[in-house]
Amino acid sequence: MSSVEIIKTFITALQSGDLGVAADHMSDDFQMSGWTIQPIGKDEFLALQSELNNAMPDFSYDISEVHRTNDEVSALIFISGTHTNDLSLPTFGIPLIPYTGTAIRLPQVEAEFVLKDNRVREMRLEPVAGGGLNGLLQQLGTELPVLPRLGDSDITRLNESGDTSI
Repeated sequence: MSSVEIIKTFITALQSGDLGVAADHMSDDFQMSGWTIQPIGKDEFLALQSELNNAMPDFSYDISEVHRTNDEVSALIFISGTHTNDLSLPTFGIPLIPYTGTAIRLPQVEAEFVLKDNRVREMRLEPVAGGGLNGLLQQLGTELPVLPRLGDSDITRLNESGDTSI
């Protein structure tokens, strides 16, 4: 199977909900970046995809212009779906989002896939305004939780304790 066929099979499995086939096409050290704030690994990604498929049975990556460039496969991805069931994303600290019936349409983004031993090792999606998980949540009327800001007194107290890890 060519690298382009591997990517098409992988994406088709993800959006059809056949996560076993998708997992078989992923390396154990798989990383997805650009769609969430921090890169996520194979298990987190499959859990996220499962929740998206449950909440939006018509979830689609609508992949196009797939081609191989050196050791990578590039494509354009346009994510869409209809929020017809509750969405639960506890891994990201997001409370249950009751179904809204909202049709989501995220901006088209460039995607790059890196393969290792005929398995997807990396899936990098271009981060764009209004895209990614945050864009999806905004269209559903919610947002990713924001960590509280540190005030000057918090920073002074941390610096006095010698903690410079902020």
